[in-house]
Amino acid sequence: MRGNLKLLRVLSVFCIILFSLLASANASVVTFQFAGNVTQVPIDEAFGDIDFGDAIQGSFSFDTTAADLIPGDPTTGSYNFASPLGMNVSIGLHDFDAHGSLNIGIVNSFVDQFTVLATNADQSLTLELFLQDSTGGVFANDHLPSTVQQLAAFQQRDFHLNAIFAGGEVQVDGQLTAVSAVATPEPAPQGPMLAALFIFLALALRRRLLQATN
Repeated sequence: MRGNLKLLRVLSVFCIILFSLLASANASVVTFQFAGNVTQVPIDEAFGDIDFGDAIQGSFSFDTTAADLIPGDPTTGSYNFASPLGMNVSIGLHDFDAHGSLNIGIVNSFVDQFTVLATNADQSLTLELFLQDSTGGVFANDHLPSTVQQLAAFQQRDFHLNAIFAGGEVQVDGQLTAVSAVATPEPAPQGPMLAALFIFLALALRRRLLQATN
């Protein structure tokens, strides 16, 4: 009987921890959307239909609590992320997904810069954003931006794509005209509900066993 009670206590603690983790899932992940237009198509061997002026729409997600890989330099930040975080981009009729790795670089100096480099698993696709403020007035530090308003303040907003397909190489340059934020998705409701159900059942069974021993 004591062994059963001990098992129930462990189960209850596990369920409480699981509930807390599920309730806080994705709380620190933000998604930024961007839009712009193609300014140059140096190479389009694979499709042949990407043209100057075509619309660019995309988004990238990152964890705002990620650790800076260059903690000793207060003017430069570097942050790495793995799948499922990454970048999605659509140009004309074509969609490009890069979720192999994501690096965000931040320079807070006399010139502020914000760069995003995303690649797919085999590195055959590279998506890049380069934002620069020549006044150095956007960032107050080298931390990850918490609001999209900071990115919207950059004067230079460049986009670049490089991809290798069976049909050949594709290179596209573009300029972003807008940056906006997307609400962080809430955790799936069934996760906390299941955890709460486990807690209820465990406590009910424990109560019954305690009554049986009295």
